[in-house]
Amino acid sequence: MLLTWCTYSPAQKPSDESNRSLPWPFGEAAPFTGPISTDRPSFSPNVTTVPKGHVQFETGYTFTYDDKNPDVTTHAFPETLVRIGLTETFEARIEWPTQVYINHGNKVNGLNDLALGFKKQVIQQSKWIPQFTVVGRLFIPTGDKNITSNHVNPELQAVMSYAFNDTLSAFGTANVGGASTKNKRFARFSSSLGLGVNLASSLSGFVEYFGLYPVERAIQDTHFVQTGLVYQLTYHLQVDARVGTGLNHGSDDLLTGAGLSWRF
Repeated sequence: MLLTWCTYSPAQKPSDESNRSLPWPFGEAAPFTGPISTDRPSFSPNVTTVPKGHVQFETGYTFTYDDKNPDVTTHAFPETLVRIGLTETFEARIEWPTQVYINHGNKVNGLNDLALGFKKQVIQQSKWIPQFTVVGRLFIPTGDKNITSNHVNPELQAVMSYAFNDTLSAFGTANVGGASTKNKRFARFSSSLGLGVNLASSLSGFVEYFGLYPVERAIQDTHFVQTGLVYQLTYHLQVDARVGTGLNHGSDDLLTGAGLSWRF
């Protein structure tokens, strides 16, 4: 989740032709009122939703490295999230299965599970009240046998953001969901807290802590810190990059990635 109120030069504003309202099954599509705003590349989703009647694609690649014996490396691509604006404050979401390659002495690869979900804006920022959004998703065990959890796993996220001024904002999440191994189901909590900053007319950045806390003795909590940059190539096209590290023994030593997002 990055700053949703970045400033942009006049050259980046859409033309009247690209900003006009279009037909939509749920009523007339909404015109664009701001540049593309994505859920990448931070752990925290953004508090905004895709404008009504429009579709947004967010894709990326992630590499992780863990200094163990043997070392563990993971590649994940293309991390595709499809977001569909159904109303002014509600969107449908599809997280398409990602190809995962894991090397820990033995090589494992395959598609992970599909996830279906929604995002709903609940409260807009007012004085000292932050903007508040709810995100829900349901993981469906459609992945390859070496990757899938073999269970339907729900997750609910409470996402908050507060803009202090035109340069700095704070954001975070509090999440609860189901998780599973091949033979056991358990609850997993997670959270994040970060700061976002506008660096230039089309460049923003963030720094963020996030952690995963499974309610399962055999699985250790993991804690990370990461930072990243987002650059707006056009009003509807964005690239991003991030790098982070684990903060405890059970976490990956390195995580890094990049992404491309666009909307229409």
